Amino acid sequence: MTNERISAILVYDQSDPLGALKLALERQAVKTKRARNCREALRLLQGSSPPQVVFTDTQLPDGTWADVIHLAQGACAPVNVIVVSRLVDVKFYIRAIEGGAFDFIAPPFQPAELAHVVRCAAGNALQRRQLLARTEQPRQGAAASPLLHSGQ
Repeated sequence: MTNERISAILVYDQSDPLGALKLALERQAVKTKRARNCREALRLLQGSSPPQVVFTDTQLPDGTWADVIHLAQGACAPVNVIVVSRLVDVKFYIRAIEGGAFDFIAPPFQPAELAHVVRCAAGNALQRRQLLARTEQPRQGAAASPLLHSGQ
């Protein structure tokens, strides 16, 4: 992973358990922003440099974790979504992963475990961004070449 600081959006309406997660992430030097609903999350994801990771509550005032995954898929750069549940629920974990979540976590947020989850999610997003940049570069360069368009 590069030296780029990890950034995350926390999407939640109520403070527990994501309020505790926000503090735990900040202790690990993860730059965080908060969105209270899908509409606010969309605004943050539509920017030119979206975060690498989004942590979302299961239920929001205007949607669910699945809506947040859908919003993240529309970002201009790869973003991984981690669903945060109040309880460990294996069936829900499987449903979230099958629904496109990168991971699923529940409190307590142990520092070493949280660091591992964040490192994996952010590293994967950055790796996908680098791959995307490499595959888009030749196309942009080719389109800018006058020889390719002049019929020569």
